[in-house]
Amino acid sequence: MKATTSTNALWVTTGSIVSVSGAGLTAEQIETIKQQKLSNTTCMARSPKPADIQTAIGNTFGSCTFSKFGLAKTTIRATMKCNGTYGPMDADFVGSRGTMSYSGTNNAVFPNTGGNVYVKSVISGKISGNC
Repeated sequence: MKATTSTNALWVTTGSIVSVSGAGLTAEQIETIKQQKLSNTTCMARSPKPADIQTAIGNTFGSCTFSKFGLAKTTIRATMKCNGTYGPMDADFVGSRGTMSYSGTNNAVFPNTGGNVYVKSVISGKISGNC
C-alpha cells in the first residue's frame, strides 16, 4: 500500500537574535534581548504560495503587515511593520528558499524614547510533518 501524503505540511520556524544596538542600552539589556528565541509553527500547503510564506515569516515576529513582499524562485525579500513582544518594529527580511525550507536575515528597528534600537536576527523554517 502506498502511504498517503497530506497536501498540508507543518512548517516549523526557529531563529535567534544575533546583534542588538542602540543608544542608552546597557550590556544587560542587550544580553536579555539576545537571549530571546524566535519560533513559530504554521500549517500551510506542502507547496506554499507566496501568501503562506509571508504568513509564516510574519507570525515569527508577531502580527505583521507587509508593505513589500517579493518571492522569486530561490529568494525572499520583504518589508514589514510588526507588533511583537517588544512592541512595534519596522523590518526588512532577505532570505532564500527551497521546496522544503527557507532561511533569512531580519533587520529590525524599534523606536525607543532614548533612540532607536536595532536588532538583527536569523531564522530558518522547514517542513516537520503533516497537518
